[in-house]
Amino acid sequence: MVCMIALIRVNNLADFSHSREQVPATLEPYGEETRFRAEKPMTLDDENGLGDFSQIALFWFPRATAMADRYESDAYHDLLGLTSSAGTFNIIGIDRDLNCA
Repeated sequence: MVCMIALIRVNNLADFSHSREQVPATLEPYGEETRFRAEKPMTLDDENGLGDFSQIALFWFPRATAMADRYESDAYHDLLGLTSSAGTFNIIGIDRDLNCA
């Protein structure tokens, strides 16, 4: 299982709500499961200077290739114009099966 974490800073709530409604259709073809969404997370440490986020979302994909395929899909790229006005996003993929030394 591969995790994708989205760290979100909402700039325009109307655009964010509209784009959020369209996101599931870009995820379903790749076997994604939405695990949770949290509003107003608390930043405990910020050594990388990312600042506070409005929301965090956690998604699971069956394989790293599924996550990458979704990221490169036309459906995802079609949303980028709307999401760019909705907010700023840091998206991180984590393959739990890879060992780090």
